[in-house]
Amino acid sequence: MKNIFSKVAIVTGASKGLGASISLELAKEKFKVVLVYRKSTSEAKNVLNKCKKYSDAILIKADVTKNIDCLKVVEKVKKKFGNINILINNAGKTKFVQFKKLNNLNEKDFLDIYNTNVISAFLMIRACHSSLLKSKNPKVINISSVASLGLGSSIAYACSKGAMNSLSLALARTFAPEIAVNTISPGYIKTSWHGTKKQVLKKAEEYEKSVLLKRSATPEEVAKTVMWFVNCPHLVTGENVFVDAGLHLQS
Repeated sequence: MKNIFSKVAIVTGASKGLGASISLELAKEKFKVVLVYRKSTSEAKNVLNKCKKYSDAILIKADVTKNIDCLKVVEKVKKKFGNINILINNAGKTKFVQFKKLNNLNEKDFLDIYNTNVISAFLMIRACHSSLLKSKNPKVINISSVASLGLGSSIAYACSKGAMNSLSLALARTFAPEIAVNTISPGYIKTSWHGTKKQVLKKAEEYEKSVLLKRSATPEEVAKTVMWFVNCPHLVTGENVFVDAGLHLQS
């Protein structure tokens, strides 16, 4: 029998930035939130405490590029909360390298970025698959980037996000009609991903001059778009929403 009344969400890369904001939005809507993180324990605990003000939440430390860790995450979630309704693949990494500087990227850079940005999403989806099938209108939301259009912090990162988009499309077709799979592609988000507070604001100003809507995003704003996918009717799959103030229209 399907566990239709549970509201259980897993967020990878949940210790800071966009992942932290998504986790908090889920908690505010009374989801039981599973915050998966790899290194930033103190930051993850801070997010956990914020989430617990609104709903049940737990931390799980795991390396989601490893299949065994993904399977352990799912087993812990099922024992604690039951079956999974929502999986949000947000874990990501990059290396900041100007596109013209080809010699500043090596094979290891590509593999590390691809492992974190693409393979981890596949492994988590595979690990969660049978549990998702036991809930009502389950959804997978993959966090990609406008960089998938050949932009962003490095060629390796752009390629990984292009692959993430293809993964979403392939799984939207494969998992229909039971599981919806969609993608969010943010532009510039004002987080520590981009450096110090001063660097973040400077890059935001540059971005805002170049895009149609003359704005950059806060992680909270992008998280609200993610929540639209979480709450939307079971009629949307295989979609990619750009939350980039129009940058994708200029590329």
